[in-house]
Amino acid sequence: MTATLRTLLTLAWRTDRRAFLTLAAFLALGAVSQGLVGVFLRALTDAATAGHGAQASLWGLAAGAALAAGVALGRAELALMEELAERMGLSVQEEILTLTSGVPTIEHLERPAYLDKLAMLRDESRQLYFAVWALALVAEHAVQIGLGVVLMAAVHPLVTLLLGGAVLPSLLVRGRAARHVDAATGRTAETARLERHLSESVTTPRTAKEIRISRAAPALEAMAAHRWEEVSAGLSRAGVRAALLTFAGSGTFLAGYVSALGCAAWLAAQGRATAGDVVLVATVGVQFVTQASRLVFHLGSVAAGLRAAARLAWLRAYARTHDPALAESGDDAPRAGTRAATSDHGCERVARGAEPPESFARGITLRNVTFTYPGTTRPVLRGIDLSLPAGATVALVGSHGSGKTTLAKLLCGLYQPSGGEILLDDVPLRDVPAVRWRRRISAVFQDWVPFELTAAETVGIGDLPRMDDRPAVEQALARAGAADAVSDLPRGLDTELGDSFEGGVTLSGGQWQSLALARASMREEPLLLVLDEPTASLDAPAESAVFARYAQAARRHRAAITLLITHRFPTVRMADLIVVLDGGRIAEQGAHGELMARQGRYAELHAIQRAAADG
Repeated sequence: MTATLRTLLTLAWRTDRRAFLTLAAFLALGAVSQGLVGVFLRALTDAATAGHGAQASLWGLAAGAALAAGVALGRAELALMEELAERMGLSVQEEILTLTSGVPTIEHLERPAYLDKLAMLRDESRQLYFAVWALALVAEHAVQIGLGVVLMAAVHPLVTLLLGGAVLPSLLVRGRAARHVDAATGRTAETARLERHLSESVTTPRTAKEIRISRAAPALEAMAAHRWEEVSAGLSRAGVRAALLTFAGSGTFLAGYVSALGCAAWLAAQGRATAGDVVLVATVGVQFVTQASRLVFHLGSVAAGLRAAARLAWLRAYARTHDPALAESGDDAPRAGTRAATSDHGCERVARGAEPPESFARGITLRNVTFTYPGTTRPVLRGIDLSLPAGATVALVGSHGSGKTTLAKLLCGLYQPSGGEILLDDVPLRDVPAVRWRRRISAVFQDWVPFELTAAETVGIGDLPRMDDRPAVEQALARAGAADAVSDLPRGLDTELGDSFEGGVTLSGGQWQSLALARASMREEPLLLVLDEPTASLDAPAESAVFARYAQAARRHRAAITLLITHRFPTVRMADLIVVLDGGRIAEQGAHGELMARQGRYAELHAIQRAAADG
């Protein structure tokens, strides 16, 4: 609780400490001014009943001034809190994006438990800055209640006991109500995430064609509606329980107020209190009940904010554990932009660690590498021993699910092996900070990204320091054989791509793939180039021509390794080394002629594809 409260307050302090201190001063003054209203009204009543008209008038003016000051301070607080909350909101959203994208590996993006927590944090991020607002109001209400307790105790301790005794049970009941709602939110997080996915599938342009042809939209909408009903029902049940508990808590406040007022009237009848004391109890009692009720209400907002702060602290701890640069900095709460320190066009900090080789002398070696996806028990790769020679073009082949893409992602550092090690010459890949290794590699995966930018930016983003270097972009297009994909565009490299722009050009799958290949070609001499079926939208001759260009480039740059993943065997045969994966293990490896002569798994797959082509 203490740590999450500190996280909450630190967010406000770092956002704008001057506004934070000013707000605290306004809240304290507002609480005192509200308390003084009851004091001045008591003095007014006693002066009036004693026949002191002038004094009564002065006390009336004082009460009015205190009330006006409280209203003015309240409006100033509101304006200041709205501004602070808005700025905190932007800061929190940027930090969530920074922390999530800063983790070098992608394992966490494939864990349902992580995704559920992240979705809840995004949904509740607004609670963080509203909670600071609520926390400020809680502090103000607490001061007002404290002053009320002192004033009523001056009348008689029994009055304080009757009214104050109703506060604690109500606070406990309201806390239980908030826990009901939070538990229901956690239970329905996965279902809510699935509902959003189904709804987006119906409205996303990328899925529109298949959904309309299959006429699946009504079925998907029904699935989404069913999931939403599950979420809504769970939250509604929790909301009803919370409302009933809240109603019971409010009842205790009213009972305490009536009892305290009756006690004050009885004391006045006994001559043990003045008429002013009764007015004081009536005035302060109303304030007490109102402020206590608001206190409990805002405590619910604070509790929600603390839960969101706890999730933010969890995300920070996760990022710190998995991001060496963040761990070494000791930065407990990186804000957006703090990663931009020293490298890669101002995009990432660099942790201390080993340097990758300037050029490969021997290549990449995998020793007994095993990998199991998070949350599963079955290894996807088992006991992989493999040498990728410097300057070689290596092809990975195998049936779907054999582990080809997983192996490529391990080589790129997107996953960490569950067992074994990967060596860059003699340097363990795990000792090389991800940002350093990724400066020396380039890759296109089968699920390439259609960046909706200008054509030049879509290609140039492959090498950020040279993103705006037009000659470098043109050379990358030439190396990838993708110049024609741009020459047909109405404004060439300045053409805006995709549906996000008014007048943007929609590309075919083959054109997007050509630009993705050009993007991978922005780095002229990477140590490792991964091509994971990036030409599926191209015909076989075009694919072979693309791979031939990259293979020739790898042989010219003798230290580089080119890794090809494709199902088209005419393309595979040009590789220097062919590695056949089967069930997460290496079934065989060698050159095309050698593997065909063995009549093993490679020859079997080759025969199956040839028969399918002939048929």
